[in-house]
Amino acid sequence: MWCGPALIAWHRVAMEVRRIDPGDEAAFDAWYAVLRATDFEHWPELGGWTRREAHALARPDQAAIEYHCLSALDAKGATIGIVLIEVPRRENQHSVSLDVRVDRAHRRRGVGTALVAEVERRAAADGRSVLNGLFEVPTAMLESHGAEAFARRLGFVRTQAGNRRHLTLPLDAARRASVAEDVEKAAVGYRMHTFMAPWPKEYLADQCELGRRMSTDAPSGDERHEEEVWDAARVEEMDRWMVAAGMRKLVAVAEHVESGRLVAFSEVALPQDHPHEGWQWATLVLREHRGHRLGLAVKLANLDALASTLPAVTLISTGNAQENIPMIAVNDMLGFVVVATGTFWQKELVPSP
Repeated sequence: MWCGPALIAWHRVAMEVRRIDPGDEAAFDAWYAVLRATDFEHWPELGGWTRREAHALARPDQAAIEYHCLSALDAKGATIGIVLIEVPRRENQHSVSLDVRVDRAHRRRGVGTALVAEVERRAAADGRSVLNGLFEVPTAMLESHGAEAFARRLGFVRTQAGNRRHLTLPLDAARRASVAEDVEKAAVGYRMHTFMAPWPKEYLADQCELGRRMSTDAPSGDERHEEEVWDAARVEEMDRWMVAAGMRKLVAVAEHVESGRLVAFSEVALPQDHPHEGWQWATLVLREHRGHRLGLAVKLANLDALASTLPAVTLISTGNAQENIPMIAVNDMLGFVVVATGTFWQKELVPSP
């Protein structure tokens, strides 16, 4: 279902949509060039997807979630548009997610529409019934960006709104002192630990439980989103991807002293190809341990660890659904500022017979 090219004529532009083999270096480089150019167009000051990260995603040995790279090629074989497709294989097999990009010189000619149509065709043939997409638009581009009109024209409906926030490091000393005082007063009976991934083996059971709970705790925009099964194999798969992608991950955990169990965690991804950036990944406090400032505590622990061991990191980027009021409050306390608006779009598909 996910193999084979499609020949498409759209708006008098003949193009071929083809899945890219990550082992074909020239084809993958052409695909990545569009990804990189569109990243830079939106975020010229950031590193964006590195080639190592994108190439590692597309490897064929992913069991939990597969990532497919499709390219739109014009009559001369030039790559004029791309899409990155996320295909869950363990849970959430009703859905497919996509990130579509079109080279600036080839917009308004139906390239993006053709790419989405081809993803729909392939997804329906695989029995999928939902197509998901997240479009993120920097604040300065909101009035002129065409993402919303594009999504609505293709039949997508908005299911969730969110924002991207940035934090400049080092943390202001007065702010850090105020946050630390709040944590010290509230997080009685808990102990913080920080380390670089992979997680210590003795934490495996707690790591899997936190991953399972995280998969449905955070707002997803998909009402049918299923809980993920986290086990040693899934953890090892993620660790392998981190190595292949040239990514490190700083982790802070909160230990409940009385039980010895880990009850909160926060992860910051650190791309080695862009050593000044950190990307906030999951943060979770188990529901039964909320109300003790543990979300704030684990995030502060990571920021303190960065300041002492990786002072070159000067920017942390995070994303929050607008309904996630508690996490937004935590980020506001730390000094994050809104830099973009994100919209989660969804389209119901009719699976092919």
